[in-house]
Amino acid sequence: MRHTSDEHAHQSVGRPEYLTDRQWAGLALGVLSGVVEGCDRAELEGVWASELGVAALQGLLVRLDELMARGDARGGAAGG
Repeated sequence: MRHTSDEHAHQSVGRPEYLTDRQWAGLALGVLSGVVEGCDRAELEGVWASELGVAALQGLLVRLDELMARGDARGGAAGG
């Protein structure tokens, strides 16, 4: 299944303030690696991995923000 899109919008997902650069890099790399592996297994070609990776990171950030706002980040995100 090839993904076709006439518009390839560049979207970036930045590090939240409550994570260190190292924490964000490790977390983002893990999520993106999983997305790429999943797309490979599903035999999705084209820009699927990139677009799904951005969507996954955006969803992750939303959930992290919710957890931080509730104080559920056990052990402290930046202090870990």
